[in-house]
Amino acid sequence: MRQVKQLRRILLKSTLVLTFLASANPARIKAEDSQSNGSIEERYLLEAANRERMQRGLQPLHRDPALARAAAFHARQMADHEDISHEFPGEPDLAARASTAGVRFSLVSENVAEGPEPAVIQGMWMESEGHRENLLDPNVNAAGIAIVERDGQLFAVEDFASIVEDLTLDQQEATVATLIESSGIPVANRLAAQAAEAAIQAARQTCTLSTGSTGSRKPWFVMRYTAASLTALPTPLQTRISTGKYHQAAVGACASPASSSFTAYNIAVLLYP
Repeated sequence: MRQVKQLRRILLKSTLVLTFLASANPARIKAEDSQSNGSIEERYLLEAANRERMQRGLQPLHRDPALARAAAFHARQMADHEDISHEFPGEPDLAARASTAGVRFSLVSENVAEGPEPAVIQGMWMESEGHRENLLDPNVNAAGIAIVERDGQLFAVEDFASIVEDLTLDQQEATVATLIESSGIPVANRLAAQAAEAAIQAARQTCTLSTGSTGSRKPWFVMRYTAASLTALPTPLQTRISTGKYHQAAVGACASPASSSFTAYNIAVLLYP
């Protein structure tokens, strides 16, 4: 079963009204390229988010540099427009921005806001149900935060993502093969015989199909699945393996469609008697 990938978008604007001297000062980004951990203001927002998460027993988020670049791009757009939005005319959407920045993700979400200081922005996000849900989402593990200042106002972007580890197709197959072997079933990917190579090629080709399987030897069970993590086998596959009816397996991995900004592992497992 293919997993559904989610994209949530929420924005917030400060209701505080401040009076500023008229000026034409250009937008000034708070994070300098030389600051690997972001600006003081950005670090404040990340630390504040992690305090809220840890108080609720959730894992803290790590700063992802590529995700921070995507956030910085959009923060500059907001400052240039002197407005907040998740996408301005002619600008790529959130998923495309993150992908272009080099982020490999299975889920991405975003909070944006305008306010006079980071503490006010953090408070607004926590008081807004949708923003709070993004910040406390147990399914994300990384954040990219950017703040741009224009005329005394801060334009803040907080991007969250579930980062997918960059594994080659061979590495993906080896990882799944290890899980299957731990259940006591030999896996063709570990064998050097010619018949084993034929089973591996059949699994790889089967991974690219929507239904059915390839190869001269027909498997008794075929499972194709998409996952953001390869730490465990899908429950239906575990159930099949536990029946004791299968005595050999083959694993094939294939690439995601080039048109998708989202990243996931696409796996096919063939079980033989």
